[in-house]
Amino acid sequence: MQTDAPRRRTQRERKEATVARLVDAAIAALAETGYAGTSLGEICARSGVSRGGLFRHFDSRLALLLAAAEEVARRHLAVVGERIAADPPADARAALALMRERHRAAENVVWFELMVAARTDPALHAGLAPIAERFHADIAAAARSIPALAALPDAVLTLLVTAARNHFDGEAISRTLTPDPVAEDAALAFLADYAAHVLTRLPERC
Repeated sequence: MQTDAPRRRTQRERKEATVARLVDAAIAALAETGYAGTSLGEICARSGVSRGGLFRHFDSRLALLLAAAEEVARRHLAVVGERIAADPPADARAALALMRERHRAAENVVWFELMVAARTDPALHAGLAPIAERFHADIAAAARSIPALAALPDAVLTLLVTAARNHFDGEAISRTLTPDPVAEDAALAFLADYAAHVLTRLPERC
């Protein structure tokens, strides 16, 4: 019996696969070896792509690291969207617990590495800032899609999301040295109580 030969990938498919390998390698390197350890040599070794192949798709290390940041943001939001669609958080505390869980995800450390490095690297700062701005806006939009938070006024929701995001980012870093589950849960409850307090004071909607 004759079988069909495997379909050859198109040039576009080969390009997309190579780019994905490079971005995956950059993400893994940032998470495991840090910003300083994420050299082009490290990325090439992890991806199996030569330097020449890398530069056919990215004109610099910076461009590749920014692509890695965008991909981490995309994955973060995709997981959140899937979780909300499958099992919407029943209240503010559950919504904040989901947010905290995602900020503790292994890939999220990529953001910490890049944000700290951007403090003293003007080119990285200039490239990362608009990506972070879009990411933060998308996080707020995801929060707006949670029924338990939908009634919060925009200003209040933005304040809650910003406070929670900043807190959970700092907590994710500090707990690697001094974990304190009791204090961490108390802080989450404090944020949830704030949201619940605002919700109870909203005027009845017709």
